Amino acid sequence: MRITTIIVAAAFVASAGSAQAEDGPCNEWREAGVIGDLRCEPADGGAVIGGAARATEYAQVFPRAFATFAKYFAPSEQKVALVVQPEVSPELTAALAADGYRPLPWIDNQTKAAMLRDSIVAQVEAQTASLPEAQRAAVVQQALAKAEGAAPAHADPEMEDGAIAHEIGHLLFNRYFDGPETGSADRSTRYGSSAPDWLDEAAAVALENDAQTRSRYVAAREAYDADGTVLAFPLDTYLSMEHPLLQSAQALKTLKRGSTGAVMLSGDEADAFLEASGGNPAVFYRQTRMFIDYLMETSGDPRILYAIAEAYRDGSDLSGWLARSGGENGLPETLEALETEFEAWAKAKLVDAAA
Repeated sequence: MRITTIIVAAAFVASAGSAQAEDGPCNEWREAGVIGDLRCEPADGGAVIGGAARATEYAQVFPRAFATFAKYFAPSEQKVALVVQPEVSPELTAALAADGYRPLPWIDNQTKAAMLRDSIVAQVEAQTASLPEAQRAAVVQQALAKAEGAAPAHADPEMEDGAIAHEIGHLLFNRYFDGPETGSADRSTRYGSSAPDWLDEAAAVALENDAQTRSRYVAAREAYDADGTVLAFPLDTYLSMEHPLLQSAQALKTLKRGSTGAVMLSGDEADAFLEASGGNPAVFYRQTRMFIDYLMETSGDPRILYAIAEAYRDGSDLSGWLARSGGENGLPETLEALETEFEAWAKAKLVDAAA
């Protein structure tokens, strides 16, 4: 029996914590009745609402993420509220916006595990409907044991922290690239900011921690060992393509699941979703990680992404920036030469790692 299971979340699910004495915006939001009895913990650059089990650890992600963004781009005035609950209510969204916060809904690991279990049970029961009850129960237990043994990456707290930093990176980059005003009709159809998707994603991947970075290179090495793949996408495709998750969001709408809440897809439905999404976002992420490292290592400038982003903000693109500034930054002056050098750099990294 083959089981395919994925989690797709437009809004996210988590457990609530108890209320506690608070200062600042947490107290204000509680008095306004928009966070109920959810735990609320201030953080440097934002706040954590909910997430009782790991709220303090979540809060510790904020200063690291903000410091890394300042290192690679510029200090950000954007405030972020990590909201660990099924959805961000209109009332809470309005209260956060009034205080200058952007909400970041999140699914915690405990909830992911419960969703995975429920999905596996539902899928197995549907596939074994003709079997006697005792046999069905045995198959369910076997499937759950197999899933538990797989130890998905999202169960690793370090990976979760890296993923939160990634999402904070999107919000900080959105504020930098597009300014504080958000929610335009055009922006609502995009994955992130109005920058090209590769650059928007680079800003987020750049904020990931060591655990996430290692996982990107492990995936790249596995692809290289399997079939010699170095770059999953030609550079001109990579620089102009939409983020695969944008297509996934459009595919989700075709499933008529609505635009809010966390959805667990399994079996044929999961396969159909992945096919409709147009690609695996993890492939996009791993190429982005290598492109960031190539640009920074070759130029010797940790703020090289900022220089490129400034060019895009001024109406140019990577090709134009290379022609003007590539040479002085130790980089090629054309996209063709950049692709050749980047691929050679990436292959050397993958070969060295495999040695």
